[in-house]
Amino acid sequence: MLESQHSERMDLLGLHKVAILVVCFLFAYDYFNTTTVVVRVKEPRFTLLGPYNTVDIVVKDEYDRLIDLEDFHFKINTLPCKGYDNGLLLVIIVASNPYNVENRMTIRNTWGQNIDATKVIFLVGESDNATIAQTIRTESEMFKDIVQGNFIDAYRNMTYKHVMGLKWVAHHCPTARYILKTDDDVVVNSDALRMFLAEELSPWGAKDLLICEVFFKAEVHRKNSSKWMVTKEEYSGNYYPTYCAGWAVLYSRDVVARLLKAAANSPYFWIDDVHITGILAEQLRIPRTPFGSLVLSSHRANLLLAFGASYVGEFLLGPPDITVPKMNQIWKAIPTQPPDTKYF
Repeated sequence: MLESQHSERMDLLGLHKVAILVVCFLFAYDYFNTTTVVVRVKEPRFTLLGPYNTVDIVVKDEYDRLIDLEDFHFKINTLPCKGYDNGLLLVIIVASNPYNVENRMTIRNTWGQNIDATKVIFLVGESDNATIAQTIRTESEMFKDIVQGNFIDAYRNMTYKHVMGLKWVAHHCPTARYILKTDDDVVVNSDALRMFLAEELSPWGAKDLLICEVFFKAEVHRKNSSKWMVTKEEYSGNYYPTYCAGWAVLYSRDVVARLLKAAANSPYFWIDDVHITGILAEQLRIPRTPFGSLVLSSHRANLLLAFGASYVGEFLLGPPDITVPKMNQIWKAIPTQPPDTKYF
């Protein structure tokens, strides 16, 4: 009799354990398959992924072709993502002028330090200056973080550089959950960004994510005095489609693959942020979500330097177009996370 009661108790205990596991599974499945996103960005229009609703990425791209350059190749390449078979949380591709050696060194010594959760590479084109060309080669040998394409690094070749970055990610870092494209005169609050991605978004990534500083109905410049002057032959409309400021664009990896394919099949347009995050994103119906207050404005940057981090609130990056000394000042004013912080 006692043995029978004991057996019944064990059966009930086993059923209770199974029931608890089923409830936990259903809760997790419901949580990670929801399309509702509650984050500190205005009107998010992307889907967060979880362990059970991942996205298969198919890259359709000719490795030796870059838009209309039929003989493209990486003159210098680096493979920081090799060995991370389970993926990285974030890869940052920094568009850099070959002459901006000090900017790159500052980034390496501040927010651009490579850790297991994040890899940083610099995108450059070729330089006609023999000294600068040698400097780039030396940097590459020393830091293993340069990606160089076989096109001249020029203002009207910025679209080549941006798309080269997407190509590099698609072929050489395809398992990165998030991709940040930025410039070399920006500060990234790297610890806060990683925490934002891993905890406020999802460590498994997202779908249809393109977050940036969004411009609506920007007028096309026609005056010869403007460095942004565009002819009717280059772009016929009077206004650009909604697009992102190119100094900081956060992509999910599915968006990278889609934009890369679209760029290969579209006529070249030299203003990269308009072309890639405007014209192409519009064609693909990829929504653009504003960073909003998560971008540090120049005014808030001055408050940060004058009064400290508690006076400006949380931010992930910015402001753009700042000097190297100010990059250092802002970085020193940013609170840092403990070195053993885990993001997965």
